[in-house]
Amino acid sequence: MEMRKVSRDVLVEILRILHSAGFALYEVDSDYCLQIVAKRGDTKLLIKTTINVDNEKRETTEDLSSLATTFSASPLIIGSRAQRGKIEDGTLYERFNVNVVNLNTFKEAVLYRRFPIAFSRRGGLYFKIDGAALRKLRMERGMSLGEFAAKIGVSRKAVYEYENSQMGATLNTVLKMEEVLNAGITMDIDIFKWSYRKELPDKSPAGAVAKQLHYKLKKIGCKAIGFSYAPIDVHARNIGISFLTDEENLDDDTLNRKVENATKIGKLLGVNPVLITGTFGGGKLDIVSIPIDEIRKAETIKDLERILNIDLTGYCTN
Repeated sequence: MEMRKVSRDVLVEILRILHSAGFALYEVDSDYCLQIVAKRGDTKLLIKTTINVDNEKRETTEDLSSLATTFSASPLIIGSRAQRGKIEDGTLYERFNVNVVNLNTFKEAVLYRRFPIAFSRRGGLYFKIDGAALRKLRMERGMSLGEFAAKIGVSRKAVYEYENSQMGATLNTVLKMEEVLNAGITMDIDIFKWSYRKELPDKSPAGAVAKQLHYKLKKIGCKAIGFSYAPIDVHARNIGISFLTDEENLDDDTLNRKVENATKIGKLLGVNPVLITGTFGGGKLDIVSIPIDEIRKAETIKDLERILNIDLTGYCTN
């Protein structure tokens, strides 16, 4: 009970910080892979809170990453500790490719644009190198890659990777580089800029209707992503449409909450979701509803356009 209260207090503080910074907000009313959706200008954040970051499972974190990629957003997990100890201020951590920070670091970034200066990996803390500045300073001082590497005690390949922003450096290496160059070469880590470094997992969604929809969309040429722990069940990337499904085991209250979450998040992110139903046409729900039997009839994306009664011109080339 106490842990749940602490988690709720953190969530309330995050909402307060975002509101103070001028973000439009939606607090998700369900046990999904995220709890807050926030948008200000071109910055979109998908946020999950936790006490212990190591409790975040790969499956839910992958759904968070896929959602963020789908909507060009930055996913964030905000926590206070991990297996290796407390999450420190001013330091970026990671859980299955999703950025992790503590509440203080988040607050500094949102309100004052003071970003983390170090990131944690196995083996310790590392610093992000401004590769362009490093190369410029090295060349201005007339040093080759090999000469500079010898002076700071690393390989020529390591210097090459520092200059191409492919590798972080330890504090000891940073201090040696800055001593040799007599200049700073580190840079802050903007937690609002994120990209998935791998291919999105090709997962099927959880529900029976969602599985049928996912299969049919892929069969007719849509780049469909399936979700199991997200406010939507399927997203077709190349046509820009999100779908949620009415599964057989959903009661009316659960379906209403599901539709409300999807539509409000969609409104914030600029997407109008479509409900795919197993047995009926959506009743009185305030959402476009299509029976799965209609979707099964589609043989091409053009058929899908007709069934959904929307114009997909210009969406099918990505």
